[in-house]
Amino acid sequence: WRKWGGVNVITGDNETFLFKFDNSVARDLVLINGPWEVWGAYLVLRCWEEGMSLSKDSFSSIPIWVKLANVPSELWTKSGLSYVASALGVPLCMDAATTTGNRLSFARVCIEMKASSNFLTSYKVRRRNKTLVDVMVQYAWKPSPYSVCKVFDHSSKQCHFVVRQDGTAKQGGRRGAWFACHRSRCGFCW
Repeated sequence: WRKWGGVNVITGDNETFLFKFDNSVARDLVLINGPWEVWGAYLVLRCWEEGMSLSKDSFSSIPIWVKLANVPSELWTKSGLSYVASALGVPLCMDAATTTGNRLSFARVCIEMKASSNFLTSYKVRRRNKTLVDVMVQYAWKPSPYSVCKVFDHSSKQCHFVVRQDGTAKQGGRRGAWFACHRSRCGFCW
């Protein structure tokens, strides 16, 4: 990342980190060119927003990069790809090659997906002429949600909803969900 500008790493609680970039261009390049993996661990990256929780307890949804293949040519626009990607979750941004149309074999889109998602490998999209086409999906990383409360990267030891052996529920609850970053000036976000 340093090739795009300086970055400071600030450690937080519970395996969270804050990356502070010298400039917004470097930050945007890191966000757009993901996903990033460090020693086999997938980094979930978000733009910081005021009031944002740095706790991993709120991982009921996370941004995941997907490749969408067999997208009809008439849907290869910003609004068309948003329509196609919205079947999986909330579209956040596209990579540069998808945005500029320099690669038409697949669209690479970052999508906010819930832990309760089915992580489809294909789904049908209705074209303008009312016919259906199968869109194929490949995930850069496919997380496994904890089955009780549907939170990513979570175990029964951390779950606030799991019932203890003595029959009482743990106290506390999940914090608010992550926020989507919508930077309209960068040209990649919806």
